[in-house]
Amino acid sequence: MIPMAKVLFYLERKLGAWFLLLLRKTLKFKVINQESSDNIRCIYMFWHRNLLMMTLQRVYHGAAVMVSSSKDGELIAGPLWELGYIPVRGSSSFKGSSAMREMIKISQKISLAITPDGPKGPCYTCHPGIFQIAYLAKIPIVAVAVNADKEWQFNSWDRFRFPKPFAKLTMIYSDPIWVKSKEDFATAEREIRDFLAKNEKDTFFSQREKEKKRKVRW
Repeated sequence: MIPMAKVLFYLERKLGAWFLLLLRKTLKFKVINQESSDNIRCIYMFWHRNLLMMTLQRVYHGAAVMVSSSKDGELIAGPLWELGYIPVRGSSSFKGSSAMREMIKISQKISLAITPDGPKGPCYTCHPGIFQIAYLAKIPIVAVAVNADKEWQFNSWDRFRFPKPFAKLTMIYSDPIWVKSKEDFATAEREIRDFLAKNEKDTFFSQREKEKKRKVRW
């Protein structure tokens, strides 16, 4: 007899993927500069609050995605697998070295997708793990700015974004950002932040960046 937990997990995985594909059919996508990274292995970097929108845009593109090892992560991993992604369980802070080793190993075959402020923030924080992977795997980071003309924002730590049906989503991909030495970590983060601040038209992000600069100034 098949355990009920496995049955429920199977249904959640299938129904979750079905719902996301149905939502995706209602959306319009405008994608800018994606060709700069189409033919290379890289790390697609975007904020955790944009995870759903990026998942919808890159369905069946086949990237490895870091997913929390928590129970919430278990609910996310199933539908991601159905949509052509490879979930890797762990934290984007990469406090567990096994997750980092797994991502580096997978990066030799396919691209990665990492939200450097997930799974619990703080929002818009670039944990150093993403730069360590880029350096050790010898692959560039491609930052992605995400804009939507109609969306809901959850009352969560990162104001998680959910596109409304029939919304228009605009994804802007940066040129590859290389991390060739450990001394490049700070430079790469600054380049990423500058790109997202310029291209992600979101008042929440803009306000947080202003607060960050104000704190640094004082």
